[in-house]
This record gives sequence, C-alpha cells and structure tokens, in this order.
Amino acid sequence: MKKSMFKSLTGRLVILVLMLSMIFTTGVFAAVDVNSNDSADGTAIDTQATTDIGVQYRGHVQNKGDVPLPVGSFVTGPNELGSRGEGFRLEGLRIELTGDIPAGAGISYDVHVQNKGWLGPVSNGAYAGTTAQGLRIEAIKINLTGLDGYEVYYRGHVQNKGDIPVVDESWGWVKNGAQLGTTGESLRLESIQIKIVKTENYTALGDSIAYGMSATPGSGYVNLFYNHLTSQTGNENLQLVNLGVPGYTSSQLLNQLQNDPATMAALSQAKVITISVGGNNILAPVIAGLAVAFQLDPNSPTFPADLATALAQPGAADIITAALPEIQTSVTASVTQFGTDWPQIVATVKTLAPQADIYVTTLYDPINLQDPLYAVFDPAIQTINTAIKTPVAGYKVADVYTAFANYQGSEPLVNFNWYTGNLDPHPTTAGHDVIYQCHLSAGFIN
Repeated sequence: MKKSMFKSLTGRLVILVLMLSMIFTTGVFAAVDVNSNDSADGTAIDTQATTDIGVQYRGHVQNKGDVPLPVGSFVTGPNELGSRGEGFRLEGLRIELTGDIPAGAGISYDVHVQNKGWLGPVSNGAYAGTTAQGLRIEAIKINLTGLDGYEVYYRGHVQNKGDIPVVDESWGWVKNGAQLGTTGESLRLESIQIKIVKTENYTALGDSIAYGMSATPGSGYVNLFYNHLTSQTGNENLQLVNLGVPGYTSSQLLNQLQNDPATMAALSQAKVITISVGGNNILAPVIAGLAVAFQLDPNSPTFPADLATALAQPGAADIITAALPEIQTSVTASVTQFGTDWPQIVATVKTLAPQADIYVTTLYDPINLQDPLYAVFDPAIQTINTAIKTPVAGYKVADVYTAFANYQGSEPLVNFNWYTGNLDPHPTTAGHDVIYQCHLSAGFIN
C-alpha cells in the first residue's frame, strides 16, 4: 500500500506537501530581518576618494610657516600636508569641503596639542591648533556633519612611529571621528592626508536564497559575489547589505521596497544590486492552503508546532488530498501575481537606485526532470522565469535555471532528493557557487 502511494503522483505530492510544510513554515511567515555586513571598525579599508565632494586643507609647520605656498592656497585631498623625515611638527591646520556641498553639510575637527590637550572642535575652515607657541599637534579627530552617504578618511606620519595607522602590515586609514596620532607620549604629528569617500554598497534583495540559507556560512552566492566585487579596482570600500528575508514573495519584496526606510536608504547608496525572488510565490500558497485545511492561524507564534501536530494526526493525508485542488488554484494565482509585481519591483529599484547595476536570478527547478513532480512545478517556475527574462528590461539576468538544468557535475546543487527523503529545495554550497558563477556571466536580454 505504501509502495503504490509512493509511486502515484498524488501520493508523492501529498508527502511532498507534508515535508515542505515542516521545513519552511517559519521561513514563509518570517518577519523582516535586515542583515548588514558594513565595515565600521574605524580603521582600515583602502578606498577611492570621491570626485563630487572633496576636501582641501592648509596648515602651519615648524620652521616652514604657512604651507602650502603661496600663503592662502590649499592642498587637495588626499595629498599630504606637512613634512616627513625633517623632524618638523604640524602646529595647526584648516580643513574645508569642496564641490557640490549640500546646505547644512560641513566638516569638523579637533586637535590634541602639547601642554593643552584637546582644544575642542572647530569646523569648515576655522583654524585648529596654535601659532608662535612652539607646540606640536599630537592627535586629531575629523568628522563630517550633515552629509549622509559620505565618510571622511585620514592618515598621517608620527614621530618615532612613521606612517599610521598600520593595518594588515600596510598603511591604512582611520575614519569618521577616530583618533589619529597619540596622546600622553609626547610625539608630534608631522603630516596628514585626508579624503572624502562616497559610501557605496552591494545590496542583496530577495528571499532565503539571497539570505544564504543552506549554504556553509560565508559561502552563499551573495558573499561570493561580494568578494569578487571588492577584488576589483574602485570597489575596495564597497560594503555588503544583505536584505534577503527567508519566505519573501514578490508582493512582500515590493512592499519592502516601497515602505521600509532601511531598504530605501541602502538602495540610495547601492552600486550593485542582486535580486532573487519568486520561489515563495509557489511555496507560500501551499503553506497557506494547509493552514486553511487544518483550521490553523498562520500568524500564531505556535503555528509551526500546531501544523506539525496536525500533520501527525491520522487522516492528515486525506485532508491534504482534498485541499490540493484549491492549493493548485492558489499557486496559479500567486504566480500570476508575480507577473503583476515584477515590473513594479524593477521600476521601484531603478527609482531608488538609478546609479546601480542590477542582476536578477531565474528560478531553478529543484526536482529532477525524470521525477513525475517535475511536470507539476516546472510550468509555474517557467512562467516566473519568462517574466524575469523580459527583453530590454535594463538589468542583467543570471540564468540559474539553465545552469542547473545543464549541470554535469557529481556534487548535488540542491538538497532536494526524493529518494533520500531530503526535500529541502535550497541550494547546497555547490549550488550557491554555480549561482555565483551565473552572476559573473550574466547578461542583458535583448
């Protein structure tokens, strides 16, 4: 009896629904979870200076007086102000922003001076330090004010210490109010370099696949693509903002884009965006249909446990079999909804991040071509992929569906395996690597 049920399409679908519901219930109804891997330790990323807003500075150096010459001129960041190898102290300086500066934006700075300590912050070209007193600047802190989306980086040369800070055995940078120099060591700051860096990120949008579920930590396709991006010249300061949320459908992603301030802020600074969504448009109606069939509240915090209990009861398979036609209707409607949501998702992303390069993944089919269930789910997957592969849509398509279908390797790309009882359709670590490779070869659909 069990054997005949296992072989029948309806029987396999019943068992599949049972298993999938237990695996994915919490993911489908998950709340928004924003994961940012921003670098914020205040030290040490080598970065490129921005070109639209810059910085210039001039100062007073022992035995040299006002520098640079002629008096009143400035050094343009990130060039060096001061001296090295001459034993001359930096005694004072003025710093100001250049370029298209928004109203209310500015730069403030505070210096620690021999025998005086911290003098207190000044801003926008005001003099910080002393003259004609023979007192050295020992340390400095610099901050931007009213200038979202930018950071100030600085580094210098200190008596007996040389170039600081040293990070990973090379000359690095401090930023955004961190102390450069020393206090309590009687060491002079001899020179300084300053630059303004526009904050840019790689924002990952989508569902559990973007989130990295089932991959070895750090080996999801988002992490792999981020590592590739930061290896390229000009992306050294690129930050990763992973906004993938397990369980998200296309409608939930659209709502996130339209209403979540953190998402909007991240996209305003995005240089690269990747999107992986659509799988839950197929899965979520299955879970919702089960909730109705078993008269459960999907919003209850105990829903996963309640559903597991219901599925363990005698007659659960009969209840699911009776619910399958309605579930199939709901899946069809949800896939149709993707077609409505998708153009709005793309338009919203482009509005929020007109400067960004956008990559979109097609859905893969986790079920083997030879399995009878392939014919049940593949048409829905293909419908979503057709929408994603809209010609001249202004984004690159990473064709994961084709890559998975044509894969000839021995290592599984998905966890799903009917015969071993593993019905997790998420990519394995190897699968995430293939998705990453698809991003490298992604292209526009003409």
